[in-house]
Amino acid sequence: MLRLNPDVPVPAIAADEILIENHATSINPVDCAARSGYGQNFFSRLGWGELPMILGRDASGVVVETGADVTDLNVGDEVYAAPPIGCYAEFVKVKAAHAAIKPRNLDHNQTASLPFIALTAWTALVSEAGVTADNAAGKKVVVPRAAGGVGSFAVQLLKAWGAEVAGICSTRNLDLVRSLGADIVVDYTKEDFRDHLEGYDVALDLIGRKSDFEELNNDYKGGTDTQDGTHYDEQLMSVLRPDNDAVYVTVCSPKVALTNQYGFDAGMRRADDEYKKRAASAARNGYQYIWSFFNPSAEPLREISRMVEAGKIKPVIDRTYKLDEIVAAHEYCETKQAQGKIVIAIQ
Repeated sequence: MLRLNPDVPVPAIAADEILIENHATSINPVDCAARSGYGQNFFSRLGWGELPMILGRDASGVVVETGADVTDLNVGDEVYAAPPIGCYAEFVKVKAAHAAIKPRNLDHNQTASLPFIALTAWTALVSEAGVTADNAAGKKVVVPRAAGGVGSFAVQLLKAWGAEVAGICSTRNLDLVRSLGADIVVDYTKEDFRDHLEGYDVALDLIGRKSDFEELNNDYKGGTDTQDGTHYDEQLMSVLRPDNDAVYVTVCSPKVALTNQYGFDAGMRRADDEYKKRAASAARNGYQYIWSFFNPSAEPLREISRMVEAGKIKPVIDRTYKLDEIVAAHEYCETKQAQGKIVIAIQ
C-alpha cells in the first residue's frame, strides 16, 4: 500500500552527507516489488529501514545543506543521485560521495530518470563485465528488455562507446530501440533471438529466471522460462562465443528473494551456493557468469553528465506524474508497458 504522509520530518544529515531539496524522482520496478515486501530482510540488515518506508531510488534537486566533512559540493548546487531508499519525498539525504552535478542541459524531471538505471547498467557493464570507453569498440553485446529503463540506457552507453549492440524487445518497441542505435533488433514476440544472434562477447541479462522470483509472490513478474525447458540465462549464454573472455552478467539474481524466503543469513548462504553452482556450469561451457548489484558512486554520474551534455545519451521518459499521483504511477509501472522511465515531478 502507498500512502502520502505530510508529517515526515526533514532528514538530519551526517557529516559525510548532503540534504537535497528534491525536485523530481522516478519509479523503478524494484519499488513496486518492495511495496509488497520484496527485500524487507535485505533492507533491514543493511540499515536502510523497516517497512513501512519511503521508497524511491532517484533524486534530482538542489543541495540545501552539507555535512561538516563535505568539501566538493555546496549549497545551491543542482545534483542528482541514486540513494538506496527514500526518494519519494521533498527532502532526501544522500552521501556526498554518491551525488554529482546533474547534466546542465536537462531539467530535473529529465535528470531524475537517469541515476538508478545508469548506475545499474554501469555497474554491470563496466565494473563487472569490464566494458569501457577504451575497449568497447568491436565488442558485441546483447541487451534484452532494451526498451526498459536500464536497457534503453545500456544501449545508448554501449553505442556511444562504439560497441555492436543487439536489442531484444516486443513489437511495439522496435522503433524506439532502433532509434537508440541498436544494430540488430529482435522481436521476441515473433522470433527466437537464438536463431539470429551468435558470437557475442557480453550478454546483459535484465530479465532473469522466472523460478528465481516465484517464491516472492504470484503477482511478481520476473523472468520468463521457455517451453523448451531452458532458463532465460541459459538462452542468453547460448549466443555468447565459447571463450573464457565472454561474459554473462545479470542484474536479476535470486539473492534478495532468497533472503525474503529464508531470512537474511540462511538466504545469503543459499544464494552463495546457487551462484557457485551456476558459475561453475557456465565455466564448463566457456563463459564467465556474474551477478551484478547496483553500486552508488558519483564518479560514473559525472561521466554520464558529460555524455548527456555532449548529446551521446538522452533520457527516455514514458510518462510524468505528480507526487500525489504516485498510486497511478505504480499501477502503470506494473503493466510493464513503459518505454524507458516513469518520472514523478515533486516541484
